[in-house]
Amino acid sequence: MSCPTSFLYARAYAHATEDVEKVVMAVRNVVEARFTTTTARGHHGNVIIIIEARLEDCEALEALKSVISRLDDVEFTLMLSGIEEGRLYVKFDKQQAFLGVLRVAHGDDVVYLEVRTRSLVVRDVREFLVSLREALKT
Repeated sequence: MSCPTSFLYARAYAHATEDVEKVVMAVRNVVEARFTTTTARGHHGNVIIIIEARLEDCEALEALKSVISRLDDVEFTLMLSGIEEGRLYVKFDKQQAFLGVLRVAHGDDVVYLEVRTRSLVVRDVREFLVSLREALKT
């Protein structure tokens, strides 16, 4: 049987004023995965390190379960507001993630997470996430 998730993508930016290792730890505290880093330049020539991870199929599902299991009811409800066209888009506060706490955020200093589901397996993403959370509680 196919996994209901097709992939999970995580990304964060480490700006020149930030400790890259701390940003990597923040991302790891959201999703445990292998990361790639890319160096880019900002508008003013400042160095920006892009930290990214991509998990596919059942690995993505396991990572999603891990995220969901660590959210309280309020954060889970806030996360659900990020559902759009069969995908979940959510941002977690990078400072809180470094401390091991997952807090949904709407700013720029975040760990970005995108989860895509298989439309043939998952017809309603909200229903899928709620049922997954319920299953994790038991």
